Amino acid sequence: RNRLDSEIMLSEMTAGERNFALLVEHLLNKIEAPEYRQVNIEALIELGAIAANNPKLQIEEYIVLDVLIGHAVRLAWLENHNHRSDRYDEDKASAWRSFYNTSPRDCASYILKAFRFLTEFVKDF
Repeated sequence: RNRLDSEIMLSEMTAGERNFALLVEHLLNKIEAPEYRQVNIEALIELGAIAANNPKLQIEEYIVLDVLIGHAVRLAWLENHNHRSDRYDEDKASAWRSFYNTSPRDCASYILKAFRFLTEFVKDF
């Protein structure tokens, strides 16, 4: 219910189709917290930039925005607060509040770092 399957999207919709934009908007509107909805939008914009700059990039599995954003929040907190990773769980609420206050540029930077981290992690198996 809350995901877009690329095979279905590619088979049913043409490039630039308005129905795709409406479907994405519908899914985003289901997110009740406005600050989290905005972070999702910024993550989608950054994923679009990554795809545009890497046209041969293929991801075999789903990109789960909750996971991607969660990693971005963790990376931002650890980088900006010089905390050890073993204390992150204790600081998670502060980390999220801090991330919501980052600029769109910084948010995009941490989304990219999280994307790199997650895709490199997959390669290690």
